[in-house]
Amino acid sequence: MIDNLFDYGLSVVAGAVALVCLFDGTRRLGAYGMHSKAALMTLLAAGVCALYGTSAYQKYADLSATLILAERNAAPARTVANWTRGASPERREALSAAVARETFRESGTLRSYVDRNGQTRAFSPSQEDLQGRERVIAYYSRTEFAARGSLAEALLWLIMSVVAVLLGFLLSFEKPPAQAHAAP
Repeated sequence: MIDNLFDYGLSVVAGAVALVCLFDGTRRLGAYGMHSKAALMTLLAAGVCALYGTSAYQKYADLSATLILAERNAAPARTVANWTRGASPERREALSAAVARETFRESGTLRSYVDRNGQTRAFSPSQEDLQGRERVIAYYSRTEFAARGSLAEALLWLIMSVVAVLLGFLLSFEKPPAQAHAAP
């Protein structure tokens, strides 16, 4: 998803320039040997490519950790018995139903609750509860999609950088054009 078109365009241009400089720097190093301009250009371009790839991988790691934590905390083991000792039967039913509702929204698990008479009843979600569960599922899906996209971006930066270096070295073995001799 592109949030800001200017930032996206700037990022694309900077990435393209970094890849072209990485290619040309390795081509110059292979063709003319080690000299400071080509080495500096190659190191700076490799650093920019590594920065882009590392930031994409860090985003992937953050989103994956968020998903793991959210899924681990999705089904809380709550007991209502300790909360409801001094509460009225209506309050006990409301608290028990709220825990069952929250469990359903977070994990999709249908849980039983205690009604005002002390009987255990199966929780039946309302339309609002189903919509809440759908929002949670949509959040998990979007986060997982974004994590996969970030991993793909990190791998793409790695692959493009390696290809730029290999092509630079391969093209450095090509014969330079013949120089025109000046007429006497």
